[in-house]
Amino acid sequence: MELHERRLAQIVRDFMEAYVLATRIQQGLQQGDLRFSLIERLVGDRGDSALYRLKEESHALFRLDQDRSETDIQAEQLFDLAVGALFHESMKFREGFYLTTSYGPRLERMMAEGSASGSLAEAFRRTIDAGSKRMLESSTEVGELFPETRDQLLTVLGNLPESGAVARGLVEDPARTEAVFMMPLDHMLEQVYGSAQHGYQLAIENTLANGHFAEAEVLLQRDSLRGSEFVETAAPFAQGMARYYTGDVPGAMHALDRWVDRGAPGMPGWRHLAGRVLNAISTNVDDELDASVREAAGRLGERLPTKNHPPDRS
Repeated sequence: MELHERRLAQIVRDFMEAYVLATRIQQGLQQGDLRFSLIERLVGDRGDSALYRLKEESHALFRLDQDRSETDIQAEQLFDLAVGALFHESMKFREGFYLTTSYGPRLERMMAEGSASGSLAEAFRRTIDAGSKRMLESSTEVGELFPETRDQLLTVLGNLPESGAVARGLVEDPARTEAVFMMPLDHMLEQVYGSAQHGYQLAIENTLANGHFAEAEVLLQRDSLRGSEFVETAAPFAQGMARYYTGDVPGAMHALDRWVDRGAPGMPGWRHLAGRVLNAISTNVDDELDASVREAAGRLGERLPTKNHPPDRS
């Protein structure tokens, strides 16, 4: 399940990156200042292009037999087919653009100089003209297919089990998410997870579980979570862990003390992580660390309850 979630989250990230790149490419084409290097970032036959990664991850995840309803599987297969079509149409655009912008000017220059003429030059010109036409046709196809594929991805996310990894991918860059899905982030989280707060909670729990405490601390300050009981639960834990790993031991102790005073609530595993940190502080033989701090860490570790409170899902 963890691998499945990671793959799905990567699909969401790669799709959003590809969507943003495709939008920039369309704008560059219209304005006449499009560079081939931007197209290479979108599509190519290597893993450093967004659509290649998206195609490979989608095939790996959605072409496997899965024990879910036929409706869910069909939605995923349709998305996978659309991704494949996006990749191939974008490759046609890439080839047409390169042919038109690289070979076309050279041929025109040679014909103007008189160094290229006759049937071969005319045949080459027809090839370039045909490539330019295919490029424009593919550009139109890609421009129409991307929004439809985006909507299908939204359907897929709504049908799949809740994923903290996916939620994290959606909330980490609100501007990008809103630009791609054409709606406020809170509305999208509500559509996928039932409420914006629940979506943020899933994202933050995943962030904390992966040891990104400073990132979680920032997410906990989002306006959408203002007044949430989850913030009161998670913020002191995230702050304490973040402070410890940046070398601020007194700050870590202060935050973790507030968390323990509340009963050390939260996800399974939080107490284990906090216990390891407090033990590391209490057994630290560094002369720069005051003995009273070590003793306080030991006492705080002894106050950790033996069982976790279940996370608040309100």
